[in-house]
Amino acid sequence: MELVSTNGKSAYRWMVFVTVVIGTFMVNVDSSIVNVALPILQLQYRVTAGVLQWVVTGYLLMITAILPMLGSLSDRLDRKKMFITGILVFTIASALCAISPDFYGLVVFRFIQAIGGALIQANVMSIVSFTFPEGQRGRPLGLIGSVVAIGTIVGPALGGILIGILGWRSIFWVNVPFGVLSVVLSVIILPPISKGIGIKGFDWWGSGWFFVATMSLMVWISNGGSFGWTSLTSILLLLISALSWAAFIRWEWRHQRPLIELSMFRMPQFSIGNIVGYLSYVVMMFPAMILPLYLHQVVHMPVSLMGLILMAQSVVMVLFAPIGGWLSDHIGPYFPTVSGMTLVTLSMLTFYFMGDSGNYLMIVGGQALLGAGLGLFTSPNNVVVLESVPIQKTGLTGSLIATIRNFGRVTGVAFAMLLFQLAVGNLVHYPAADFIHGLQLVFEGGIAFSIVGTVMVTLRKRTVPHPKISPS
Repeated sequence: MELVSTNGKSAYRWMVFVTVVIGTFMVNVDSSIVNVALPILQLQYRVTAGVLQWVVTGYLLMITAILPMLGSLSDRLDRKKMFITGILVFTIASALCAISPDFYGLVVFRFIQAIGGALIQANVMSIVSFTFPEGQRGRPLGLIGSVVAIGTIVGPALGGILIGILGWRSIFWVNVPFGVLSVVLSVIILPPISKGIGIKGFDWWGSGWFFVATMSLMVWISNGGSFGWTSLTSILLLLISALSWAAFIRWEWRHQRPLIELSMFRMPQFSIGNIVGYLSYVVMMFPAMILPLYLHQVVHMPVSLMGLILMAQSVVMVLFAPIGGWLSDHIGPYFPTVSGMTLVTLSMLTFYFMGDSGNYLMIVGGQALLGAGLGLFTSPNNVVVLESVPIQKTGLTGSLIATIRNFGRVTGVAFAMLLFQLAVGNLVHYPAADFIHGLQLVFEGGIAFSIVGTVMVTLRKRTVPHPKISPS
């Protein structure tokens, strides 16, 4: 077994950190920059909204479905080589997206791009966990949260500038220089991190069942509204997903080296951390979906001002994510995770009481509370999850965290829209009173989810016992 040793060289650790977060930044800029191009793509290719969404959802679906497989493979192979492969695939696919001859070619290349993005996400947190010793991982993991938030902020602004000057293809070309820089730095700086197990005995069947189960479930969640929640297509997707999940669980319990060691979920620190992490990403999408509609249809805010108002959450999260990591390293993860989820709950209450007055202080204040809460909560919670498993399993664990993040975002969008439609129906424009009724129902759901998360992290033990599971 060959594991990285930094011999206490702090500067080298941070060089490794900078190298891997360039890839993280590139992936997150790309995930948000594409949204700006959707109206242009729809006009150019004359596709319906249901077809258009595959530029975004196809990318997200593929990443979510293959992350555990790639994380587990990275645990067996050299993480450095897997990370560099991910950068190369992502960069080449970005160039292919830029020269795509038609819309459907663009969707196919986005799927390929997602494979590279998944390889990157499956290894970033693991490489950081190997590089920094226990007790010093909170700060770098918190900074990763800041990089993710910064990428989300930069993406739309950069996309708007590039599209206005150079056209929509430029938003994919911009990944190429970042990708080349990341590959060069990774080759030079990253050490080999390998267990030397290889792919012999890898759980290919489990990977296949997980892919089918996840993909069918997420297609139903993201498209159930257009299919009809009780339509034949929706029922078939749910049936396929349920049967695939059953087959996956049965197979994993019987396999000697399963894709996901289900016994890990018996550990309270691991399971609670993942469940509350999922709830936090679900809740995060409620204001992301409702506030733009609220500002447009109730407050009648200009789009230019709306963009500035909606930046508040990400800006505050950038500031508080390193604080959450620092607190985790110095006083442990208990206080920042509990206080973070408490702030998330308060943000949902603030949004619930906004009314139709368009009080900017409440709008910005609610987002600030949400950004601060997520910033304080996320990296310490990730530390708890990562340090509850053997270091050899951090590749799989990091990929599961990313999978849960993507799954939470997709289901958060679906839950928000479902609750809103239950209150106001399927209209395009709503009377202000009806809209507020729908808004309050959505944030009642957000309050319920965040309270459950707050209670769970409050009851979670302050210490993180090391699990007694096989490191193989």
